[in-house]
Amino acid sequence: MRKQGNDGKGNIPERDEWETPQWLFDILHKQYNFNFDCCASGKNKKTFIGSLNFESFNSQQLKSNICWMNPPFSKAQEMFEQFFKVVSKGVAIYRCDNMETKVWQEVILKNAGWIFIPNTRIRYTGMEGNGSRFPSALIGLNVEPPKDIEGTTLYISPVV
Repeated sequence: MRKQGNDGKGNIPERDEWETPQWLFDILHKQYNFNFDCCASGKNKKTFIGSLNFESFNSQQLKSNICWMNPPFSKAQEMFEQFFKVVSKGVAIYRCDNMETKVWQEVILKNAGWIFIPNTRIRYTGMEGNGSRFPSALIGLNVEPPKDIEGTTLYISPVV
């Protein structure tokens, strides 16, 4: 049985199972050659190695990996904090309809190298419903922005 999808109730565990569409991951994987999926179950991981307990990893364990992350909605802030703490290179995807939220203001915008806004709505898979009602962004750390996807890149510069 598939779980119900986006019902507008926010970042709750019932919405955690949305999966990155394979076509999008394939394009990104071709460019970045990901070898670690930070927030994956055995059923939905996109790389050979995935983790259900990403919170327990340290930077030494991930230093030679290029990481992919599609965090569960209900744990997005913790997952992004961990991503920027332990990942040396990677790309994440997240909703960008509420960029005034803590996860965007306190974590993503202060740590990302770039944010890429695709010019089309990403339709996640794995749950019932009409797909995403919100736009998504790709968030990069120490890698170049996507080359084979139409959209706009916002480069982030740390304040000195």
